[in-house]
Amino acid sequence: MPIDYSKWDKIELSDDSDIEVHPNVDKQSFIRWKQRDIHEKRAQRNIEIKSILLQLTMYRALNLRVDYLLESLSESQLLDQKLVLQKLDGQFDKNEKFDYEKLKQEKGDELRKGLRDLTFDQSEIENTPCYNEMIDDLFIQIKDDHADAKSDGAKLKGYLQEHRAKIDDVLSKQTIKLDDLLYQKSMLISSDDIHTGFDRSFLNKNDQDEDAEEVPAPAVAPKQTETVTTTETINASSATPSAAAAASSSTPAAASATPAAASATPAAPAAAPADDETDLHLEKATAEFAKIPPKDLTKIADFLIKHTHIISEQQKDALIMTAFDQQLANDSAGALQTIHQSLLLQYISQLAGPHHNRDQAIRAVKLFISKVADEGSPAHTGFMEDVNNTFKHIQTRCEIIKQEQQELNPDEPEGEELIQLRALDEGTELQVNIPAENTPQYEIFKTKLSPEFQAAIMTQSLDEVNKEFAKLKVDEAEKVLEVFNECGVIGITGYLEDEQEFEELKKEYKEENAEPVEDVVD
Repeated sequence: MPIDYSKWDKIELSDDSDIEVHPNVDKQSFIRWKQRDIHEKRAQRNIEIKSILLQLTMYRALNLRVDYLLESLSESQLLDQKLVLQKLDGQFDKNEKFDYEKLKQEKGDELRKGLRDLTFDQSEIENTPCYNEMIDDLFIQIKDDHADAKSDGAKLKGYLQEHRAKIDDVLSKQTIKLDDLLYQKSMLISSDDIHTGFDRSFLNKNDQDEDAEEVPAPAVAPKQTETVTTTETINASSATPSAAAAASSSTPAAASATPAAASATPAAPAAAPADDETDLHLEKATAEFAKIPPKDLTKIADFLIKHTHIISEQQKDALIMTAFDQQLANDSAGALQTIHQSLLLQYISQLAGPHHNRDQAIRAVKLFISKVADEGSPAHTGFMEDVNNTFKHIQTRCEIIKQEQQELNPDEPEGEELIQLRALDEGTELQVNIPAENTPQYEIFKTKLSPEFQAAIMTQSLDEVNKEFAKLKVDEAEKVLEVFNECGVIGITGYLEDEQEFEELKKEYKEENAEPVEDVVD
């Protein structure tokens, strides 16, 4: 496996020994200047991040209060400054202000990585005003700037709504700027990123090992040393549990439906057992992502931003395997959509870089979606060509797999299972009943069964009915069996998976119904 050295690109050195400077410039002075420049830029970036975080937090709190006032107070009540303050103090904490430590506790792991290592001085927190006071100042400012807002409640409400719209615009722009600053911060490693890695070692023991430790060891003679070598097997293969199905019937005329070609079901070539690193496990979030329509790029972007953990080559490969299964099942539309979503994961994962973090993944999602959103752009054209070429390749491979399986089983229908009706008792013949007219069963017979099945039933021949079943797929045939039960054409009391299971049930039936023979003594 190739070694990834990309992490070294994030280290910025101020005293690189290979650095070359002008002969008239002192090298040590240049190194000190560069070191100071790195620290100043880092400090300035943190100041901007802190300022934007403070601004975004305060503005969201202000919008929450403005919305509450607009919903709970009428236009005339908004003119009463004391009533406004009473409403705010009754609904919100009047002393609430920006508190970084409280914000970290509330957000927890949801707080982005670049925001967790910030430091706010006590003076910075104390100098921030309370949110309710800021709303009071906002009312005063609007009334000072607009004289008509002092007496007209409708005007005051309109100015409040305009101010709120401006705040929304600022929030949107500052959020984008914060994303950019956090991305720049994540590109370089600083001393704040240094943390303890492996500082302890332990062994995972199973229950048998723990029970063995509880058993006291036999006493040994003094000054005698016994060396015990224990071999532990990791990832030992477990025994495959056997699967068995049972069915029973109590009447001689019971019918069972058995697939006639169960062994011909298409399946992908069996692969060797894989370890955890190569296991193509499809996560639940990835399966949901595959169902999003490819043209709904906005929904795709929102979903990926919330589930950045699925942006990986492993999940992309898992989706490709899903597309193979869909194409083998003749679901070409589903396979094409799954391929589209899998290549989205591949492109975005490559754009985010190896071992990317959440911020890099979000940035890659926004960048790539914005490029492919324009159907006339080269990015969209190239991406769709890749999707179509991959789809054609999978189609070709699936056809080859089907041909190979057909060559291995030439006498069996290609990838199809058949349902046939049979009786448990060889001496009993299943009766095909035609429902009486003007009955609910006859209505079901005429409306829910196809003309072909109606004609086969009118012959009252079980062979003719089985010929019609041979033309249907298993899922369609099962629906017809349900209709049979509803209208009473043939009583179906069991559905068996294969011929062997039918023979076993047949044997059990004969044993249960065998009459004991008694000796008669004259």
